Amino acid sequence: MSFSFESLPLSNSRHTAATFLASTASGRVLREKSSGCSALTRAGRLGFQFVVADLVHPRYNRRLNEEEKHARSGIPLTRSDMILAGPSWTSDVVGRLSDWMNYESKKKSQRTNATDVFLQELRWASHLTLLGGACKTSYVQKQHEFWKNYLKGLRLTGGLKFWIQVPMVAKPLPFEELDFGSSWRTWNDLRLLCEGDHRLGVCLELPSGNEKKNSYIPPKSIIDKWNAEPIKALIIPTKAFTMTKEGIVVLSEEYISMFLRLTNADTRIIISGPSLYAEGHGPYLSVIQNIFESLPGATEQLKIETPYRDFLQSPLQPLMDNLKSQTYEIFEKDPIKYSQYEKAICKALMTKFKSYETVCIVVVGAGRGPLVRCALRAGEKAEKKLRVYAVEKNPNAMITLQNAKLNEWGDKVTVVHADMREWKAPEKADIMVSELLGSFGDNELSPECLDGAQWVIKSDGISIPSDSTSYLQPIAYPKVWGNLNATGLLKSFETPYVVLLHRHVPLAESKAAFSFFHPNDEKPVDNTREITIEFSEAKEENILHGFAGYFESTLFEDIGLSIRPKTFSEGMFSW
Repeated sequence: MSFSFESLPLSNSRHTAATFLASTASGRVLREKSSGCSALTRAGRLGFQFVVADLVHPRYNRRLNEEEKHARSGIPLTRSDMILAGPSWTSDVVGRLSDWMNYESKKKSQRTNATDVFLQELRWASHLTLLGGACKTSYVQKQHEFWKNYLKGLRLTGGLKFWIQVPMVAKPLPFEELDFGSSWRTWNDLRLLCEGDHRLGVCLELPSGNEKKNSYIPPKSIIDKWNAEPIKALIIPTKAFTMTKEGIVVLSEEYISMFLRLTNADTRIIISGPSLYAEGHGPYLSVIQNIFESLPGATEQLKIETPYRDFLQSPLQPLMDNLKSQTYEIFEKDPIKYSQYEKAICKALMTKFKSYETVCIVVVGAGRGPLVRCALRAGEKAEKKLRVYAVEKNPNAMITLQNAKLNEWGDKVTVVHADMREWKAPEKADIMVSELLGSFGDNELSPECLDGAQWVIKSDGISIPSDSTSYLQPIAYPKVWGNLNATGLLKSFETPYVVLLHRHVPLAESKAAFSFFHPNDEKPVDNTREITIEFSEAKEENILHGFAGYFESTLFEDIGLSIRPKTFSEGMFSW
């Protein structure tokens, strides 16, 4: 049996060859009698970059009672760790644990021995500081002893990462139909018992795919559910491959779609089963490589987004804190947001203010000036004279604005260093422009800031944006929940975070929560909100880890911005 492993990232349903090839890794299994160094060398010649090795001979059924220990005194458990240098164990080897032990035996002595053997091998794996420890799970309904061993192992081994081998589709008993959800339930039970420990990962066995014309390939909902899990490796059986009339080895389109959906940046690919070819498993590995090479190159947006996927960020507080130059720079790289703002301002100038000879525009929270430039470009397109004020409280951003006025804008723009809520404007604005929306719309105090500044707008003036609505959606998000759980702090679960959602599963459609309108005509102005939302029942069994927040915003008339999945402004990555 040969194994091949590759690290492959995922961009929703889009994949790119450039990103794949940058992180590709491949590996192979060591045979029991192989020397560590020689096997690694041979694997390297074939293009593999690490190996999977049995920690102990898989047929070494041993008892760890005192009599057995005495009888085997002086005989080593397995090979010495000195056959490889330390860094090679850590980066080049995944240790495979024995699976002959009977954890659920009716005999206590056998159960105790199974636990002792399991922990013995885990100690050795931890001693070697391996890349990971691969272990099969048992597929019986009652497996309490087996699960408790994992919990003991996690407490015992420190930083060792566990790869739990689970079939994506459990084989049905005779006369039973396929149950695509049973394997996930097995994994989920183990995960819950171990309190979502971030060291647990899935080594997912993909179905053969050829039986009954892909009937073993799960529906999209099951694939999406597995995609949200911490998949460390995918196992592709050689039976999944077929040969065309021309003698070319291929995977079906349905299989490739499933495979790409489950592949992420930290995923390894394992090709398992006997090879039908004289050259070994090379033809199968070539199929996988060809899939990646046929994908389009990485877009600039993908390169910017990738580091932020599933990464917890504290929400910005621009009212309280002065943003850094790099933060402004990330905002300004967005290709969609400022285009939409420019369109909205231009349309307002050409419709509502068509008869005006000169229009006064006030940009509040001007930052380094991207909205000022949008306003000036819109004025040129609409052939309208403008008086523009750029209001900013950040003294560091003021330096950038002052340089822009000196070298770029001249008398077209008046730069003002002030808090928008306290600024005494020399004249009222026809249009007030701002970009204060947070990921949940109001979570960065956009309503409070705009309500405090709206007195600057003329009675017939407008605000861009004119409104915003926040949305909530229940989601399963094992990866982020595990990261929060690893902190050991209750506060972590009570803090709202900004996250570029990636490996998650929506459990129901998003629903509207709070709406805000600008200018706000309420008297007195009151932004207190509360709401009760009822969501539809989830279609697939899963765990509710939290809620995703989104917003929709109208800039002017039919021009808007949205991060809500149904109405998402395609291509936008900052707001």
